[in-house]
Amino acid sequence: MEELFVMGISENTIKNMLEINPELREISRNIIIEKETILKGIKCDDIQIRNIVSSNPIFLTRTNSEIIKLLEYLNKLGFSALNILFDANPYILNLDPYEIESYMSKRKNNGEKMEDIIDDLDANPYLFLEI
Repeated sequence: MEELFVMGISENTIKNMLEINPELREISRNIIIEKETILKGIKCDDIQIRNIVSSNPIFLTRTNSEIIKLLEYLNKLGFSALNILFDANPYILNLDPYEIESYMSKRKNNGEKMEDIIDDLDANPYLFLEI
């Protein structure tokens, strides 16, 4: 948990994070560093990382493989600036690819084009909350 302080997250925010995700009490420094490394791999800067982690503490207890599968899926769909997308809506990192796929299928069945759906989600990251 000390690594959260190193990121610049305040004690008050950490208390709030623990209320949302009590599993953080048991999280190791290495796990937090691994999550930071994943986010840096998609060009998140330190401020974006702090915002993502402090807003979405569930992210820290997801497995790396779950997160990497999600990143690969979003890249495959054509989302390019994942750092901006996650900074705008950190809760996207809690989703699984099949949930996004299901949402997109529903919209495609309503006659929307895949490119338009992706552009819409990219421009309005809060729409991921509908998933």
